Amino acid sequence: MSIDLILHAADGQTLVQFARTYGLFRKKPDTLVYDTDPESPTFGDVIETIDNGWRQRRGFEYSPWAGSGKFMTTKGTYDAEGAELTAPQYVAGLVYLVRLSFDVADEDQADEDETETGQAAKSKIVRWAKRNGTIGSMAGGALDYAEVDGVKVFQPDQINAWLSTRNLPGHEWLGGNSY
Repeated sequence: MSIDLILHAADGQTLVQFARTYGLFRKKPDTLVYDTDPESPTFGDVIETIDNGWRQRRGFEYSPWAGSGKFMTTKGTYDAEGAELTAPQYVAGLVYLVRLSFDVADEDQADEDETETGQAAKSKIVRWAKRNGTIGSMAGGALDYAEVDGVKVFQPDQINAWLSTRNLPGHEWLGGNSY
């Protein structure tokens, strides 16, 4: 089983913090350095803590939308020779496609709730965002999202339908699955 999420944030650091908050990155254990001098009054005490950082969990894959993180809302126009007449327009910030699988997807799998539909029926993260975040929409109400911790969580099926009706490029994972 896998769960796909489409996330939008103002910057990469917001997305990283979101991943840490919701258990997609895990903190590596700190290295503790002990005083080993038996003559020292602090013998056996921790004298230094080394932060070993964070690691991406197995089963958490992410990719910037269309390779750049830019989500196109309007195609550019070009003349017969290919010179740009109007530039394409993009949503401000970064958009990422996230795939949860293996243990991460198992942990994120939401309990059955007949009142939930779409991704909120499958994902605890999406359900949490929907129930505790700010509900909104963009693109004239065509794309619903739930925003929590500075990250907007979109419904992949709505994104795909919206892109298709506008003949806009989406995102393609290696292997051919696309949005």
